Amino acid sequence: MGKDPKTFKTLDELMKSVDNGEFVIPNFQRGYEWTPSMVTDLLVSVIQEYYTGLLLFWEPDPKVFREEKWDPLWGVEPAINPTLAILDGQQRLASLYYAIYGPLRKFPTRDSFYVFFLDLKKYLEGNFEEAIFYRFFANYIKLKNLRERKEEWIASGVLPLRILSDRKYVDSKEFSEWLRDYTKKLMKNPADTIEYDKIRDEIRDAVYKILNSEFVTHTLGKERELPDICSIFAKINQKGMKLSTFDLINAFLYPKQISLRKIWESLDNEPLKNVDSNMNEYLLKLMSLYKQEYCSSKYLFYLIPGYKAKKKNENGQVSELVLIERGDQFLELWNDACKYASKAIEKIMNVGKNDFGAIKYDFIPNTTIIPVMGALLLAYERQYQATISEKEFNDILFRWYWSAVVSGDYSGSSDSVMSEDFRDIKSWFSKKDISVIRRINKVTTDSVDGLDLKRSEKGSTLYNCLLCLIALNNAEDFYTTRILDTGTYTESRIHDHHIFPKKGQGYSPEKTKKFSQTQDSVLNRTLLLDATNEDIKAKRPSQYLKEVLSKLNGDTGKLRTLMERHLISEAALDCMWKDNYDEFIEEREKTMKQRLTRLLQ
Repeated sequence: MGKDPKTFKTLDELMKSVDNGEFVIPNFQRGYEWTPSMVTDLLVSVIQEYYTGLLLFWEPDPKVFREEKWDPLWGVEPAINPTLAILDGQQRLASLYYAIYGPLRKFPTRDSFYVFFLDLKKYLEGNFEEAIFYRFFANYIKLKNLRERKEEWIASGVLPLRILSDRKYVDSKEFSEWLRDYTKKLMKNPADTIEYDKIRDEIRDAVYKILNSEFVTHTLGKERELPDICSIFAKINQKGMKLSTFDLINAFLYPKQISLRKIWESLDNEPLKNVDSNMNEYLLKLMSLYKQEYCSSKYLFYLIPGYKAKKKNENGQVSELVLIERGDQFLELWNDACKYASKAIEKIMNVGKNDFGAIKYDFIPNTTIIPVMGALLLAYERQYQATISEKEFNDILFRWYWSAVVSGDYSGSSDSVMSEDFRDIKSWFSKKDISVIRRINKVTTDSVDGLDLKRSEKGSTLYNCLLCLIALNNAEDFYTTRILDTGTYTESRIHDHHIFPKKGQGYSPEKTKKFSQTQDSVLNRTLLLDATNEDIKAKRPSQYLKEVLSKLNGDTGKLRTLMERHLISEAALDCMWKDNYDEFIEEREKTMKQRLTRLLQ
């Protein structure tokens, strides 16, 4: 048991403890992640005296405090002599500290300083849900300056909550005068002394209700050891803002002297960091695929060094298996995962012979393919390079990748799909029988014929797939005729833009009946420089094509070749000259489906 099994602490007491540096955060926890609106919701609960959850602390042995690494609560200066570690309640305490004490910090992921207010009029009306609000400021406002602006706050009938950080001031005569002025502002009948007393008392009660609001706390004692604390942390944080699998694995690795979150945060690898916010978890999935051919969350825990996984064999017999014995083995595999995930990203984003053409992060059809491809690259180089030629491997990787993308199977919850594909291709490594790769056999010509490209709008798997094919087709910018790839431009920007511009003037209603429903589909999009798009965005195709042809010195053959690289056939180009949108998208859909069919053969 802890020294304090169950107790109540007021918000005022908790905030003083926070400000004094009494609390720290175990190094294995994630950082502060709440949004301003979440802070507002918490404060609304406080003024309504709702239960705001248990605050769970741990009082470590002094030796543990000295030997382990700790982080300060967000917004607080690093503690010199902390007394308690926060296991559950970091987000709430940091939020309340920011709202009440207002540290000199911009709000996380924001470029402004936030100040939280109590709207006294709404509070007195019982409209508690809207009684707390925030404003943001470009420059930090000191507490002294907040006080100096009291006439502004009184005129608006609002109270900056940071005033409450100075309890002596709140109890002072000067602050009583604030309350008197607020009261006069809010009275309907200035001569009614009974109304005056009632409103003044309600405003004062609101202030002290916040300061004296009670939180349930529980403190675990010194007898609890760090591995036990990590397990408790993992379990309790399944509630509320749910931890990711990466967070939980990080907590279990910490007693093994592996601070995986710190390793991830210090990683200097721009593609891995920016391609997907879940990439740290995808790296664990890559490791799991390579080690055990499965990657759902429960299998990721088998990666913890020394963890005994129970597995059944074909006869139903249960055995225990330790996948990774030691921490250094885990870190070696983690480094491999980083290396081969990076190789997968490089293949997916480049436009070479064996690459896949996603020239921007946003154009990757499915980032969940990255751990599978990375694990396959790792397995091939470590186990199969001697028996399978690089050409054979690249050919099968090519067919699998495009089949996986066209199938759409990686668009949803894909752990089972990822595991199935990895096992199938590993089976092909041994058997060289393409029939074992189910994803390849699933996607047929009929599958392509059944695709509705008119509905493939921005960001969808199929939309991105076709942009990749345009990049792989060595597409050139309409005006500059420079190839649109990942390495050509250091300052110019490439994006997906409309072929029939939305702002084009003078379209015939008879030729654009489908425009409003399909204008943002992939059938009306291609890769262009932003500068080129600026030049053509208010013009009909027939108008800007004249300019393109002029830049090509009137060579219509070069114009056809230029457009074909954007998957615009000669028939579709003719529709552009006629500004016939409806026929254009029909022709372009034929060309795109033909290109997809060739991929899968």
